[in-house]
Amino acid sequence: FNPSESPNYGYTVPASPSPNLRTFLAYVAAMEAWEFSDVMACFDEALEHRILPKSLGRPVLNKRQYGEYLKGVMPLFKIFKVTIHEVIEADNKMTVHFSAGGESVTGAPYGNEYIIILHFVPSPESEGPHALPKIRFVKEFVDSAFSSKFFTEERAKAKVRE
Repeated sequence: FNPSESPNYGYTVPASPSPNLRTFLAYVAAMEAWEFSDVMACFDEALEHRILPKSLGRPVLNKRQYGEYLKGVMPLFKIFKVTIHEVIEADNKMTVHFSAGGESVTGAPYGNEYIIILHFVPSPESEGPHALPKIRFVKEFVDSAFSSKFFTEERAKAKVRE
């Protein structure tokens, strides 16, 4: 038995995804396209974003800080593609297991695995009755060994190019 070959390992988006799942899928599409404003539009103004495990020493970021962080990360990538493996929804919370593959601007392969826990809140009334929910809380667990090595090396290469 090889779990990676199990037919239950893949994920198929349902024909009628929940509003929360539609928000997450919009976030994924924006990340793959590196559309900064579309990524940030998925978040509530009171966003709290954590990159975990704690051993990485990453601070909790609010929406402005996360935006600044993302602006520093986006230029490192040429290709970024997400594969969703599993989604678990309960009330206004969601847990997603996914991986991201791609390539840095220097040609280094990118391959990270994530578990992300999201909490959703309704959109502000000013966005209209059909607006999707916003993401308020994020706990983003990453492959800490890969992340530390990849981002340290790619930021060093970026400094040399400057």
